[in-house]
Amino acid sequence: MTTNKYIMKWFSIALLSLGMSSGAYASSPNATQCPSSDFVEFVKAFSSEPEIQKAFIAPSVKHVHVTADGKIPKVVERSLNAIDADELKVLLPENAAAANLIIQIKVPNRVIVRDEAGHFLKIFVFKRGGCWVLNRVEDWTLDAVMNEITQSEKLTPGELELKKGVIFDRLVNKASPDSGIYLYAAALDSYLDGARKGSPKAAIAAAGISLSGQAPRLENSKILELFIQASNNIPDAGLALSMFYCDEGNYDNERPCINPEKSMVALESAAQRGSINALVRLGEVYETGAVVPSDPPRAMACYQEAQRKDPESSTPSVERLATQGVVRNPSIQCIKVGSL
Repeated sequence: MTTNKYIMKWFSIALLSLGMSSGAYASSPNATQCPSSDFVEFVKAFSSEPEIQKAFIAPSVKHVHVTADGKIPKVVERSLNAIDADELKVLLPENAAAANLIIQIKVPNRVIVRDEAGHFLKIFVFKRGGCWVLNRVEDWTLDAVMNEITQSEKLTPGELELKKGVIFDRLVNKASPDSGIYLYAAALDSYLDGARKGSPKAAIAAAGISLSGQAPRLENSKILELFIQASNNIPDAGLALSMFYCDEGNYDNERPCINPEKSMVALESAAQRGSINALVRLGEVYETGAVVPSDPPRAMACYQEAQRKDPESSTPSVERLATQGVVRNPSIQCIKVGSL
């Protein structure tokens, strides 16, 4: 009997050392029981019942948020002995819906609360023991930080959202891989918000991060819309538009250009509006026959026109064609007359 008492005593000490003897793990008959072994069901109970919240919050919770250090966003992590009940209210579906927020429960241990415009992003991380316990809250919401960083700047419509998207993108390096994917999504949402407000740079940023595979993939029709919006103001965006007409973002699949006519129109328009990169690309297109039939003399005309505007841009291409016997024909222009 004495031996059993010693065993129980040391067993209790072992549990204490592992942090497993608190009410959060329901170690005594009077402790709150784990509401469910299924994480989704656990979250539903946790979000709606204050007593369960009290029982299943770790004694020390890691809290992450972003502040402004001058013009630079800074990630601050600290340990808290308590979490404000108001911070947990967003986990209740009706509260989230009222604030136009989306709740995403990600097995095995995360709850993401976010909007679709990059204004709100919180991640609640649980640790599994005998039950789940909330041990980390990440608040990546940037609106207050952006107000402080840009308070002395005169911003054009959509530029604030563009800057916020860039910051979300950079903050990925400060987050875990599991959280980083939601920062990329918030960056995309911010860029899209900036595009809606008229920023062509935000439009091309949204298309780019979506095609990169880092953020969620938008529908092709939406990506096309973004590239067109951007190309109306940024000549080089016409180059991206031209390439998207050909491959629709499937870079790994070598296949004929899907829409060569629209691709060439976008490329020539970009070149006429001053894009040297578009001129070089036209040279490549005519040299290789990748979009239209091969036309080396016209390729030479494109390369030389680019060379006149920027000597370093295509000199090697001009020299390469010259060694192949291609000569400049003054009667041939890079962009055919009346092609646009």
